Amino acid sequence: MNLGLDGLILGPLNLSWQSLTLLLGVVTWLSVARFAGAERALLVTLLVARLWAALPGLDGQRPVLENLLDIVDIRRGGWAWLPGMLAGVLALWWPARRFSPLMMRAVAVTVVVAALPGLLKPAPQGMQASLPATPLPRLSALESQAPAPLPTGGVVNFWATWCGPCRAELPLLETRQEQGEKIQLVNVGESDQTVKSFLKANRLTLQTWMGGQALSGPLGITGFPTTLAVSRTGRVVGRHLGPLSGAQLQSLLDLAQEAP
Repeated sequence: MNLGLDGLILGPLNLSWQSLTLLLGVVTWLSVARFAGAERALLVTLLVARLWAALPGLDGQRPVLENLLDIVDIRRGGWAWLPGMLAGVLALWWPARRFSPLMMRAVAVTVVVAALPGLLKPAPQGMQASLPATPLPRLSALESQAPAPLPTGGVVNFWATWCGPCRAELPLLETRQEQGEKIQLVNVGESDQTVKSFLKANRLTLQTWMGGQALSGPLGITGFPTTLAVSRTGRVVGRHLGPLSGAQLQSLLDLAQEAP
């Protein structure tokens, strides 16, 4: 077991800190909340936390199914825990208009356990790293382009064709690329022909940089997809492990643009 910048590494499994928080919180609540209404409160908490985080990123220019996946695909992360917990506590209080000591103890224990990933997470040295100026070739479904350093002032997404979560977020990234957003995809460890065939087979028009293995090590990337927010000066100012929702992508784009 290793502690990475983006999550807990368990052999081939890379569990993001957000996912670990969710898992610990749900398991703890189900273990200690032995009273009527506990399951309802959990459901209300998860629904409100998910919707509060996902709704701002929904986009009318994307297919309805893609917007729906932003909400139901929990691999994409994105939880507004404060509104969710407030709604869950209200759901507990409402039927009897009071809290029992057992309820208060269950809430306190769950909050403490769910906060553990924040304590386990290593100090974010990688957040201050700079994007290496290594020239990489660029590839579209139609042609290859000469090597150049990655542009700054946007997001950089590391992906591979064999990665299911990577494929899940590609339609979102393609849509936002077409809208002119500064989104750089970087393929790691695959040949030009493999990626070109994949793009053609899936009718994707996005462009991707190749040879990302030259950058993934220095940037501390241990799982895919990993998306970085990079400031105009090339500093890494934000990270996300796992597929992105529209709201998460916009948050990283805003972070990259606002950072000095």
